[in-house]
Amino acid sequence: MRKPNVAIKLTPLDYAKLITLGNTVVAALTGNVSYGTPAVPLASLQTAIDDASEALALWAPEGSSGSKADLADLRNKSLTLYSLLSSEAKYVQTAAQITAGNDYSVMTALLRTSGYDLAANPAPVGVLPAVNGFQQVKSPELNANQVKFDWRRPVDVKVNNVYIYRILRGLTATFSDAVEIATTSRRSFVDTNDTGSVQTYTYWVIPVNNAGDGAISAAITVKVLDL
Repeated sequence: MRKPNVAIKLTPLDYAKLITLGNTVVAALTGNVSYGTPAVPLASLQTAIDDASEALALWAPEGSSGSKADLADLRNKSLTLYSLLSSEAKYVQTAAQITAGNDYSVMTALLRTSGYDLAANPAPVGVLPAVNGFQQVKSPELNANQVKFDWRRPVDVKVNNVYIYRILRGLTATFSDAVEIATTSRRSFVDTNDTGSVQTYTYWVIPVNNAGDGAISAAITVKVLDL
C-alpha cells in the first residue's frame, strides 16, 4: 500500500469550494506544530484566498454572472490559489511521512489534521507475504565494503499494495537481534560497512502496507569487508 496522499478533490473551476478549502487549510495549519514552517507561507496562501474571494464576488454578485473579463480574472486567481494549495499539500505529505516514519496509522491521523482530504486508497490486502527472490547481487560497481541485495514483490501482490520495504541487519542469524537500518520504496538496497573492520552480517527484508509489517524474508548472511 502506498503512503496516504493528501488530495485536492476539486477542479480549478470549483471556485467557491476551492476558496473554502483554502480557508480550511490555513485554519488547520495555523499553530499546528506537527508541520513546522509550511513550504507556502500561510500569509501568501491567505492573500491568494482573499484575491480569489474578491474576484468571485465581482463575477457573481448575488447569484448573477459578471462579464467575461471578470470571469477571466476569477479563473486566473483561482488557478494561482489551486497551485499554492497543491504545493502546500506536497509539503504536508512529506512532513507527515517524516514525522510518522513507518507507521501508516500515525501518518494518516496526522494528515487528517492538515485540512486536506485524503486521497482514496485501496482497502488493505491484509498482512503481506514475504518478498520473492531475496538475494545478494554481485557487481563490479560495488566497493569491497559494500553489499547489494534485490528482491521482487510478494507473489500475487500488486505494486500499489506495498507501501515500503524495511531492511534489517543483525550481527547474528537470530532475527530478534536484528535492527532496522533503512527503508526504501525500491526493490534493491546497498549497505556499506564503515566500522573499520571486517563484519559478518545477516540481512532480512520485510514488506509493509497499511496493515503493518508483512512476513519476514529468508535470511542472508554475508561477510562485508572494510576498505
